[in-house]
Amino acid sequence: MADFETTELRANREYSQLLRLHERLRTQLQRMREELTSAQVDTLVKDIKVRTGEAPDLTTILGSVEEALRALKLSQSRIRSVILEHHETVVVEGVPNLPTHLQRFLAERAQGSGFSYEVIQDEVRGWVICWKEYTANGTIRGYGQFYERPYAYLED
Repeated sequence: MADFETTELRANREYSQLLRLHERLRTQLQRMREELTSAQVDTLVKDIKVRTGEAPDLTTILGSVEEALRALKLSQSRIRSVILEHHETVVVEGVPNLPTHLQRFLAERAQGSGFSYEVIQDEVRGWVICWKEYTANGTIRGYGQFYERPYAYLED
C-alpha cells in the first residue's frame, strides 16, 4: 500500500510539473498572438504590400496559434481532473470561504508527507497560505506564500 501511495504522489508531482510547463507555454503563445495582432505588425504588413504589391498572409499563423492555445487549455483541463480525481476538498478550520484555487493548491500537496501550511487573513490581500515542503532528510524542498488577491495593494 505504501508503494502505491509513493507512486501516486510521484505521479501527482509530475502532473503538477506538467501543468507548470503548460502555463509557461500558454503565456508564450498568448504573447505570440498579441504580437501577431499588434498595430506594429499590421503597419509592417501594409508597408510590405505597398512596396511589393502583395502582403504576407498571417491569418494561417494566427489560426495555428489559436488552435495551439485551445489544445493546451484542453490538456490542462484533463491533467487537472486527473490530479483532483483522488483528492478530497481540503477544509481549513476557521476559513469558511477559501477560494478554489487555494483549496486546489492545498489538495494537491497536503496528501504528501513533509508538507505543512498555515492560512492567515491579510486585511488587503485576503487569505494567505504560507507553506513549506520538506524532503525525507528534513531539508526544505520549497516554501512560499499564495495570496487570495495578490495585487490588491495596487488598488489603494
